[in-house]
Amino acid sequence: MNYGVTFQIMKKGDVNGPDAEPIFEYLKAQAPTEDYNGLKAKAAKTLFISKSVEKDSDIKWNFTKFLISKDGKTVKRFAPTTEPKDFEKDVEAMLAE
Repeated sequence: MNYGVTFQIMKKGDVNGPDAEPIFEYLKAQAPTEDYNGLKAKAAKTLFISKSVEKDSDIKWNFTKFLISKDGKTVKRFAPTTEPKDFEKDVEAMLAE
């Protein structure tokens, strides 16, 4: 039931605001904005914005993606509407380093 561990495996955490989890503060500092391209993206930018968004760097929707290198450096941030296939070249370029 608990996979044999005693620590908490999952919990809900804030991504924006004063109670934001440190990992999200770090990610937003490393990649402060995302590109919204195309009609679908523009609609998502206006329709699905979290109520906790106050700054441009805030995470606007729970499908925002961050590409992070092996050493923990954030490489790039992608909008919630970006399909994984659309940043395949970014992943391949990072792996080639």
